Amino acid sequence: MRRNVSLNEPMSADYEIVPARWPEDLAQARALLSHYGQFLTASPVGATGVCLIGYEAELRSLAGKFAEEEADLLLARMKGEEAGCVAVTRRVLADGTLAAEMKRLWVEPHFRGYGLGRGLVSAAIAWARSHGCAAVVLDTVQDAMPEAVSLYRSLGFEETGRFNDNPLSGVRFYILRFDR
Repeated sequence: MRRNVSLNEPMSADYEIVPARWPEDLAQARALLSHYGQFLTASPVGATGVCLIGYEAELRSLAGKFAEEEADLLLARMKGEEAGCVAVTRRVLADGTLAAEMKRLWVEPHFRGYGLGRGLVSAAIAWARSHGCAAVVLDTVQDAMPEAVSLYRSLGFEETGRFNDNPLSGVRFYILRFDR
């Protein structure tokens, strides 16, 4: 997905969002996801660190996890640099709905303000549709990432019940259902 933005828009830029290629993008993907982990570790919302249990193992197994048809790591590139990412994985919800779970949305601080977060979420939604999903789900700790929650809501995500076993206190669950 490539987006060319009008120069009349504030802080506009060209960027592309593509699925990671393995092993070519492994180092860049690990760097982006490491920065995401560092952000959560430094968060004053202590509970966010719990979601990083086993995170180093997750980073070591990236290529295997996202080389399957059931999952992708989408990378945003701007001016030839890795600027952000989002992970998407197909899953079946308790009611039988095939959904894409969106995780690890991250935009590097110096690339914020260009619409990359919105672009990455939109790309995850497009990925879900192209993989036969009827919805996108996610969980987040609002106190740690209020800007992300505002973005999700602006794109039509609604709060929903628990769909996974995330042990964090203060975690909220969101869903975007597609009209069929």
